[in-house]
Amino acid sequence: MRNVKIALAVSLGMTAVAIGLVLSESPVTVLASKSVATNEVVTVNKRSATACQADERLPRGTLAIRLSLGAFTGPRVSVAALSGTRVVTLGERGSGWAGQTVTVPVRAVADAVSPVKICFALTLAGDEPVPLYGSLTGPATAARSGKGEALKGRMAIEYLGAGRSSWLALASSVARRMGLGRAWSGTWVALLVLMLMLADTTLASRLILRELDGDG
Repeated sequence: MRNVKIALAVSLGMTAVAIGLVLSESPVTVLASKSVATNEVVTVNKRSATACQADERLPRGTLAIRLSLGAFTGPRVSVAALSGTRVVTLGERGSGWAGQTVTVPVRAVADAVSPVKICFALTLAGDEPVPLYGSLTGPATAARSGKGEALKGRMAIEYLGAGRSSWLALASSVARRMGLGRAWSGTWVALLVLMLMLADTTLASRLILRELDGDG
């Protein structure tokens, strides 16, 4: 019985520490994004393909690159940022993503680099087409396929990194947004949910301890 009590105390303590660590971290935010329309189809990939886009700026602290690729069941995507022939950073996202964008985690970028060429590769396993969204441009500034052919325009790219504020600092803002669009709106909605969760955990722990004492 004593071992069970110790295990319960340790698990609750570890949960509290884990929550504290998460709240101390900063959420990922957009560090830079070129103002290009994302409703134009630059190209449609129907099989495994590669493409590159030059004249991009890679911000300091970049942790992920978001590409405007669309799919219901997205394929594996590899991304690399090149400065000349030097690989500045690279990363890969496995298959199974969905939507009109895909976020690919990359190695952290220590310093801003410009200009860079962003290249990506798709590994298609099925017949689903994967459109690339962006803005229509002339051939001189357009993205290019792996064969060097100019596409219809430039793809929309966002560079993501850690924000300046922690989740704990943003707690009031998050709580306020969670309370919007409900029958009873307000920050108190999120606080009520939090209090109910804490009460449920406390009651469950007390019930376990009471049962253990009764068995003893």
